[in-house]
Amino acid sequence: MNKSILLFFVTMASFSSFALAQSKNDVIHLIEGPMEVQVIEVGFNTIKYSFPNENTVYSISKHQVSKIEFASGREEVFNSPFKLVNGLDDFQNVYISYNPEDVVGLDPRGELFSKATGVTTLSSINNVKNRAMDKLKAEASMLGANVVLVGNVFQRGNQYGGENQAGNSTQTTFSGTAYSTQKLDLEKAKSMLLDQSFHHYQTHKLNRNSWSPERAIATVYDKDRKPLMFEFDKLIEKEDGVYVSASKIPTKTKELKVIHADNEMVVVMERNDKIITNYILISKDNKYFKNFASRVIL
Repeated sequence: MNKSILLFFVTMASFSSFALAQSKNDVIHLIEGPMEVQVIEVGFNTIKYSFPNENTVYSISKHQVSKIEFASGREEVFNSPFKLVNGLDDFQNVYISYNPEDVVGLDPRGELFSKATGVTTLSSINNVKNRAMDKLKAEASMLGANVVLVGNVFQRGNQYGGENQAGNSTQTTFSGTAYSTQKLDLEKAKSMLLDQSFHHYQTHKLNRNSWSPERAIATVYDKDRKPLMFEFDKLIEKEDGVYVSASKIPTKTKELKVIHADNEMVVVMERNDKIITNYILISKDNKYFKNFASRVIL
């Protein structure tokens, strides 16, 4: 009798352990945080999964996943090529993709176009192509994006003219869509933007018809020879993000879109037709002011 009871409890314990193991789900670690799912397939470019107790199958690029914790206890780690981009200074970190699956679920930031043309019919085709690519990455970074899905590419080689025909130098154009792996945290952005003072430190500008982006120091000093500080006049929430207005920023647009905000720096954007402008604003917590405190301005 005792053996029968013991066998019963052992069987029930084994069944409970099996049921517990079956009920445990896989965990996919995304940029925005972990997600409990049931992984169906880990492919070459994508991961297929479904949510617990659902039959619908979803697909996500492996580039968006840092790690999978399987229900079995095994872990698989992925090295994502997506890097942090806070503005023009990080434009080389922008990831270029030709695969639509790479941008599924990402935050679209706008359409892109870049063009570069050689100076003469002896211009290097590769150099012109690289310049067009750099302009594409620059425009994406100034939109607050770190991923570009290229849609169309046009490339023309050097065309040598004749006696009655002018030649054409090499030209490359790219068009695509900018995406970001991270959305601006509205509540966090509000706490950083409201009731705080900022200094307009730099202005970055890109004209699609220009050779490359322009950077300019924008620092203005007050009567005490200290960097002029200001506060935003208004903060506006829209479907596509957070906008601010500031009379101290020399802009034609009344509302500027916030593309980056942290304790030391805020980047706001103005876009008009072929020209995109970033205004780099720094707070008193920025290292610039720590260095400034040790300087003497005559």
